[in-house]
Amino acid sequence: MTQPLLTIRNVRKNFGSVKAIDGIDLDIHENEFFALLGASGSGKTTLLRMLAGFELPDDGEIILDGKDVSQVPPNHRPVNLMFQSYALFPNMSVARNIAYGLEMEKLPKAEIRSRVDEILEVIQLSHLANRKPDQLSGGQRQRVALARALVKRPRLLLLDEPLGALDKKLRGEMQLELKRIQNEFGITFIIVTHDQEEALVMADRVAILKDGRLLQSGTPQEIYEHPESRFAADFIGVMNFFPVTQENGVLRAQDGSTITANTPLESAARGVAAVRPERLHIGGNDRDNSISGTVSAIAYHGLDLQVHLNTPASPDPVLIRLTADVAEQAPIGVGDSLTVHWAAKDTRVFAV
Repeated sequence: MTQPLLTIRNVRKNFGSVKAIDGIDLDIHENEFFALLGASGSGKTTLLRMLAGFELPDDGEIILDGKDVSQVPPNHRPVNLMFQSYALFPNMSVARNIAYGLEMEKLPKAEIRSRVDEILEVIQLSHLANRKPDQLSGGQRQRVALARALVKRPRLLLLDEPLGALDKKLRGEMQLELKRIQNEFGITFIIVTHDQEEALVMADRVAILKDGRLLQSGTPQEIYEHPESRFAADFIGVMNFFPVTQENGVLRAQDGSTITANTPLESAARGVAAVRPERLHIGGNDRDNSISGTVSAIAYHGLDLQVHLNTPASPDPVLIRLTADVAEQAPIGVGDSLTVHWAAKDTRVFAV
């Protein structure tokens, strides 16, 4: 395997008695779209600021292109940071906003013009080059801010919650746009976000942070389908949890029913079995597990229904995701009795 573009080794950062970053190790590769995902206070923004050089680690190494940049000032790193606020100059045109960093580097005017024209084509805003920021939509301003960061051709582009100011529909569109632009430029992107959907849609790999520590990293499919902790399972997507006890290798739910999983509950007698709502099926009683209960609520989401099932196997309603065609074939109403089934391979088990 080729050498990583960025290596983070045992990096630590304290603010007084608070351990903001507590011994993180990560490798990030050339042309990768990498997401740092976590709730507020998880350490993701502190780590991003250390990569940018705005915070210095108390311990550990940050190696970029084979060089330790842990103590290198921000302006001497081949790194650019795009802020959530965009911070565009209101009195400058789109083209001047993009060109500003290159002008500060005193590059030849012909090269500046060529680079700006090139990136305006990439972000599809050539026709708005002479407009001011207040004449643009939110998505257009976001693309201008991205272009200003990319035009300097950094080895690494850091994005701090770049889509947070956009509405839901535009945010979804810009997720795909960011991915397209990253693919076209071939620059390594590292995005900080608390939005799990954003991370799953855009990133090649995702790192989940909690309390300054790395819980898990992997492809979106790996961390969604194979979470390594209850926190990761609960934080990524929606998950049902069934309290279980284990006796002689057999898992039993709180109502005494057996739950079958491909992985045992190791070194513990109590835990939780977990299954995604979309893995629960009506019918198909040849599957390994089943629960029965009463429908307490139904939420219509257009493409699918989310059914809430009260069952003695769980203290909380079990969520079932049914596609629209399945719901049409077997209409369900509040108060109906329902049995759902799922496979052992779709069951994760965690100690508590």
